[in-house]
Amino acid sequence: MTRSAFLLRGMARFSTLVVALSLAGCSASPEPVWFPLNTGSSWEYAVTTDTDGVVKRDTQTVRVIGSGQFKGKPTFTRRSELKSNVGVEYLLQVSGDAITRIAQRTDLQDIPVADETPRTVMKLPLQLGGTWMATTVAYAVLRKTEFPRELKFGKILQMVYTVEAMDEKVDVPAGVFEHCARVEGRADLTIYADPVSGFRKTPIATTEWYCKGVGLVKLVRVESIETSFFSGGKIELALTDYKIK
Repeated sequence: MTRSAFLLRGMARFSTLVVALSLAGCSASPEPVWFPLNTGSSWEYAVTTDTDGVVKRDTQTVRVIGSGQFKGKPTFTRRSELKSNVGVEYLLQVSGDAITRIAQRTDLQDIPVADETPRTVMKLPLQLGGTWMATTVAYAVLRKTEFPRELKFGKILQMVYTVEAMDEKVDVPAGVFEHCARVEGRADLTIYADPVSGFRKTPIATTEWYCKGVGLVKLVRVESIETSFFSGGKIELALTDYKIK
């Protein structure tokens, strides 16, 4: 695979974190309150990435740009844009038991490409103890000497998400939100750490806060590792502005 192809995949996957580590409802959806999908709704996030000792800041904008059909199935389209990256559009379906991503399209593609396996964004109804699985990648772990440095270009992980709380208070630049749901995601990344340690399991942890009538307000991703071959890091999203239609 060419270097440009690797980079394209990485762009889409990083935006997947920001949205899928986020994703929302309309009047016809069974539960729009935690994940709004009304056309015209928008969210803006401050993104802070701390990897390999380097801190970068960016702005993420997410918009619900419409609804339609994909391969005969009704869908909602959410568009995610980072100022430093290409835009990505995600096609979502809402059923009685889940919000699911079924396809995506980057600005470098003409048409959406179906996911090999639909990805669960949120299990419905959202309730304490609810759990689901979804694929993810390591976004902050970097190789120190090899190319591509990012592990996200190859290793697919299974993350288990669990609703750990339903009455959290969250303070972000967009305001103070109460009675929010906290969702914890956990996965293990097995890598060859170094000749002394050999193979090691590295925990990948995501914490997401969703608030009724708003959606995702905060996300923290921690991938802690430091060896002679790899370094880890942290990614944070905080809601700065939003508009729900």
